[in-house]
Amino acid sequence: MSERYTERVTRRALLRRTVGLVIAVSAASALLAACGGGGGGGGTTSGGGGGKITIEMSEYKYNPSTISVSAGQSVTVTLKNVGTLQHDFHCDQINPTTSALVDPGKSLDFTFTAPSQAGTYDFWCTVAGHKELGMVGKLEVK
Repeated sequence: MSERYTERVTRRALLRRTVGLVIAVSAASALLAACGGGGGGGGTTSGGGGGKITIEMSEYKYNPSTISVSAGQSVTVTLKNVGTLQHDFHCDQINPTTSALVDPGKSLDFTFTAPSQAGTYDFWCTVAGHKELGMVGKLEVK
């Protein structure tokens, strides 16, 4: 009888620990999403009719997180990596679609042609896990 009691207590303790761990991980994920997700400090930069834009990249955000460009125009973006990991810039609707990887502390000029159709398009970092951790921005085409 005492073995059954001990087994029940052990299972109960394990269940409590598991539930506690799930709650802790959920809370940590929510905190990370609130603190660093999605966008880098907000802000919008306009590249207008082929203007030059600087985007700072760090873990795990772009600053500014939204850029505005004119439809069909050539746009040069200076990608400045102020983080500690490699980052890049990718958008399915631009040509070329992806920049080269930028090493920490380095910058790269990336020139692309904006989509010919007005709209809002997502851009993101293609390094494994970065998009999922919130390294996503918006490309507004006017």
